[in-house]
Amino acid sequence: MPSMPQELDGLTVLIVEDNYLVAEAVREIFEERGSTVIGPAARVEEALRLAETELLDGAVLDINLAGEFCFPVAAALHARQVPFLFITGYGEAMLIPAQFRDVPRLPKPFDALEVAEIAAQLFAGRQAMSSNGAGPPSRSS
Repeated sequence: MPSMPQELDGLTVLIVEDNYLVAEAVREIFEERGSTVIGPAARVEEALRLAETELLDGAVLDINLAGEFCFPVAAALHARQVPFLFITGYGEAMLIPAQFRDVPRLPKPFDALEVAEIAAQLFAGRQAMSSNGAGPPSRSS
């Protein structure tokens, strides 16, 4: 079996997904690699509140949440300079606003190692920013 990326250890990741089984699978990917998971949030309103208030190193967003698009959440994360990726069961490329078309997008079903590798590439830099004072305030106990 391929080695698992450890760059996710110590990161705080928001999961936004309305399907319970998919949300649990994504949560497991991050927790097995040492991340703290916020959520999963199943609705835009809840996800937006978490995206605006939690100290995050990254996020995984399902594009369609019970008929509502996650783009307000993506905008809130973008404004806070929190990296994110999309996981989606639909071919919504043309529905994605232009500002988010370069965001990594993985189809469902997804490969757990691929999710972990892409997240590690995106989110690890965020952790370095947080630890050297260039990013958001550090977490305190």
